[in-house]
Amino acid sequence: MTRDEAMWTRVRRGTVGVALVSAGALVLAGCGGADEPGGEPSSSAAASEEAVAPAVESSCTDGVVVEWQGEPDTQEMYTSAQVIQVGDDGLTVRDDWQRGEEAGARHLSDADGAQQAVVSDAVAGGLLEADQVPRPADPAEALAGAEKGKYVLYDYAKHRTQTALVSCADGSTSVEVAWTGFEIVESGVANCAASPDPVADIIAADAITGFCVKG
Repeated sequence: MTRDEAMWTRVRRGTVGVALVSAGALVLAGCGGADEPGGEPSSSAAASEEAVAPAVESSCTDGVVVEWQGEPDTQEMYTSAQVIQVGDDGLTVRDDWQRGEEAGARHLSDADGAQQAVVSDAVAGGLLEADQVPRPADPAEALAGAEKGKYVLYDYAKHRTQTALVSCADGSTSVEVAWTGFEIVESGVANCAASPDPVADIIAADAITGFCVKG
């Protein structure tokens, strides 16, 4: 993790266990949320264990199931920040940072063709759905009518990871995956001159200020 990434991330500590997400094989991203948009996977764990996705790519006779392991690890972090200068000539982008990470499921180890097919069926069947990282705002739209000055457009979200065991309903062809999802907490615009830290109650006090100075 770089120094900038460390500044933009705060770990919520509690009874939540740490889910190890190693560099795995193909990322199989879902869309939507785990019960509702941005919902934690653990909140639907029981339902997911009982739910069965139809076998399309796999050879699972009775379909595919997902069993969540433990509780999700949750971090609150910035997922994007754009430093925009508003002047006589319009808008100038001084800095543009985005968190490059896909949501979805990732194999924790090498998976053979049969295991990959099982995970594909779980994703297609909605058992591993995940909200993607928030999309940055359009500066022209967000700063329409803004006075001259420097602004930071930001997205702040909950980043969740959790491991799960995906297998045929009869327990065969199992594979462990790491699940990643995002839940937007706040999107906004900070005026560097008037509001260096618009959400100081939930994030590091120097976060927005750092980008104002950097940009």
